[in-house]
Amino acid sequence: MKTKIIVANWKMNHAFDEADKWLESFTKNYAEKKNELKDCQIVLCPSVFMIDYVDSELMDGGFKKLDSILKDQKKDISEFSEEELTSIILSERPVKLGAQDCHYEVSGSFTGDVSADSLKKIGCEYVILGHSERRVGHFESNEIVAKKVKTALEKDLIPIICVGESKETRDLNKHLEFVYKQIMNSVPKDVKFKKLIIAYEPIWSIGTGVTPSLEQIKEIAKLIKKIFNEKFNNIAEEYFMLYGGSVTAQNSQEIFSVAGVNGLLVGKVSLDAEEFFEICAFAA
Repeated sequence: MKTKIIVANWKMNHAFDEADKWLESFTKNYAEKKNELKDCQIVLCPSVFMIDYVDSELMDGGFKKLDSILKDQKKDISEFSEEELTSIILSERPVKLGAQDCHYEVSGSFTGDVSADSLKKIGCEYVILGHSERRVGHFESNEIVAKKVKTALEKDLIPIICVGESKETRDLNKHLEFVYKQIMNSVPKDVKFKKLIIAYEPIWSIGTGVTPSLEQIKEIAKLIKKIFNEKFNNIAEEYFMLYGGSVTAQNSQEIFSVAGVNGLLVGKVSLDAEEFFEICAFAA
């Protein structure tokens, strides 16, 4: 069974109090169904200023496990390597951490931006790149997205590359050509991926409550699979196609039934820990 990847994109929402409540609820549910979720990779992408805080809050379960191991094996912490300690502490986490964007430069005079290197240092493993809200609101071209992807990979972050057409493009029946060009120009060809993740989020569906039909999602999934097989077959160890856009617990089960869909990128609904966990449970 291929791992399912479920990503929570909090966007510009949830500060400390809300994050505490979310983590308390989610970790409680996760603990009850941990074994069932072993084939589900859950990624939380909060606002950048919250990443380090969430990272520290997630340490508690890992430290408890470490204490238990030290007592059971009658060992001192100095007898474990740094890699072993990290592995033990991170193994108890219900989620992995991701960011919502990074700059394509390693450092420099870029007020308000964040570097991939900084994200890695505060616990991130994933980063969302090319989301339509940045492509449209921040005028990010495919070429800029590709540069960001390359930098993220150099810093050992796993990029989640977003693509998707507008309603106008869909109405003109040019959506397949548009998405094809987005993918081909947003994925650098001279790099290697551990996981090549493409998230299809049609702009006309994001935040509108309007979800594409299963046939429409299937059409894009087939296109992405064709691109994976014919264009990118040698650049990644694994390939994943995620769907995003007005995802709810109610429609997630149907979306998972579409061949080629390996996960979900969840926006507004991910702010509700209970409903987001329900989606993760359906994935499992």
